[in-house]
Amino acid sequence: MKKWRFFIICLILVCASLPFSTANAAYNSILEELEPRSGIILLQSLEDGAIIFDKNTYEHTPPASLTKLVTAILTLENCTDFDAMVTVPQAVIDSLYNTDSSTAGLMAGEEISVADLLRCMLIPSGNDAASTLAYYVSGGNIDGFVEKMNVFVERLGCKDTHFMTPHGLDAEGQYTCAADIAKIMKYALTCEQSELFTEIISTVSYELPPSNMHEESRIIRNTNYLLNEGYAEYYCKYVTGGKTGSTSQAGKCVAALAQSGGYSYMVVIMNAPHDDIDNDGYEENGAFTDSKLLLEWVFENIRYDSVLRKTDVTAEVPVHLSSKTDHLALLPAEDLFAYVPAGVGEKSVLVQVAEGSMPEEVDAPIRKGEKIAEAVVLYAGQEIARTDLIASADVDRNLFLWFGSILKTILSNTVVQLLLGALVLVIGTYFALVIRAGRKAQKKRKRRNSRSKVVRMNDFRK
Repeated sequence: MKKWRFFIICLILVCASLPFSTANAAYNSILEELEPRSGIILLQSLEDGAIIFDKNTYEHTPPASLTKLVTAILTLENCTDFDAMVTVPQAVIDSLYNTDSSTAGLMAGEEISVADLLRCMLIPSGNDAASTLAYYVSGGNIDGFVEKMNVFVERLGCKDTHFMTPHGLDAEGQYTCAADIAKIMKYALTCEQSELFTEIISTVSYELPPSNMHEESRIIRNTNYLLNEGYAEYYCKYVTGGKTGSTSQAGKCVAALAQSGGYSYMVVIMNAPHDDIDNDGYEENGAFTDSKLLLEWVFENIRYDSVLRKTDVTAEVPVHLSSKTDHLALLPAEDLFAYVPAGVGEKSVLVQVAEGSMPEEVDAPIRKGEKIAEAVVLYAGQEIARTDLIASADVDRNLFLWFGSILKTILSNTVVQLLLGALVLVIGTYFALVIRAGRKAQKKRKRRNSRSKVVRMNDFRK
């Protein structure tokens, strides 16, 4: 178990820094074939954040008890002594009266440790434990605690989440989305006390020690039946932990972690039905059945495999201003891996230049490794990976071609053409005037010469 915790925390540390992708999931076409019944679905790799399935990922919906993930985080980050004893306030018990909400059976005046309150909140999803922790951490100001919850999710980048309670009972103005729940879960797995958090959410049952209100110990059981082998219809051998939620407005919900064979995923299911799908007289939790369906398909069918190597010539681009070559080969910037069906490799995917990324031509000089365009890798018509396309070699610039290009560019400019036209007109006018003046001067000289000849003839006759 400790090895698993260390492994999953390392993986989450990597992917938690990645932005959540809004691109279409790679296998939504398969999702339609699997026919899950939930209204909101997100299945994401914890290795690199790749989205396998998504459905209404950003749709606003009541958070139900998935709210308690945030209450747990604020408790973990604001408490230094998890063995400290907390007294359950009467006000907390009174606030939940007649709400028909899930509780851990806490009693007003009962003394219980912070760590066990976390267990009572995350294992049986006790609203009494959630409110008690909010009361304790905030110094008796639960509204102030809720305000801190909203500040936290805003800082985390959750733009579609707002809380009104620390436990998640339906309330006006309280909403979230699957994408934000995924961010919150990732953060919980990387916070300072993540080891305690992962231990609790993976616990199937826990024995609470006796307290001042209970002479004997008592067992609390996890509401996440994906973990429990006793529920054959729901149990999924890949699931390692998670948190459930359920209200009349939110439907059935779960955020679950799963791992097998070096692969780790998170599934978030919300707005799931609770009905009798197999006509056996019992209503089934759609969040559990859909989680099991999708996780089993992914682990049995998807592999992380090479789809493009950085030595593969992917495209060519025309080169301008070089006397040595007129085309340049483009290579992927990196070896590219993606989640593809088992047995599918490089030969079964389509690689093409991303639309709008390729220039008509590039001007030398070009340096090897310089980004020129982008490539996308498609499988079954869906984008599964993307990378930069870079220059495969250096291309030097020919100075004569460069100067010629500059001259051509200058001469092709309309303003320059107008100026040159005006200059030619001025010069032409100037030379015309000079020629005209020269001709006039020549005529004057001829007339003067003629008069001089007449005078000399007259003088000779005399």
